[in-house]
Parts: sequence; structure tokens; C-alpha cells
Amino acid sequence: MSKDTHIKRKKGDAVDGDTDYERLKKMTEEEIEENAKTDPDAPLLTDEDLKKFKKIKQKGD
Repeated sequence: MSKDTHIKRKKGDAVDGDTDYERLKKMTEEEIEENAKTDPDAPLLTDEDLKKFKKIKQKGD
């Protein structure tokens, strides 16, 4: 069984959620980085982690 995760969404598909996009637009780069560093649900990836990623071509690419 593959460990790859594939998420497919088409442009315009509805997205549910409570994201406060106005608040996000006002955040500084420093605030964004600090939030990312302290988020236990989404640890930052190292350069080694990023090297493991691979691009998957979709039909029409």
C-alpha cells in the first residue's frame, strides 16, 4: 500500500471552514512564521523532508 496522499480539488469547488481571511491578510511575515513554528498540528518541513516530495502530473498538464 502506498504512503502517498493525493488530494484533488477543482477550482471553484466549495470549501467549508471558518478561516478569517481578513485577519490573515493583515498578518506580517514575522507573525506568519511564528504561528507556523508553534503549530503542533503542522510541523515545519526540513530541507530533507522537502527533497522527498515529488510532482505528480495531472491530465492536461
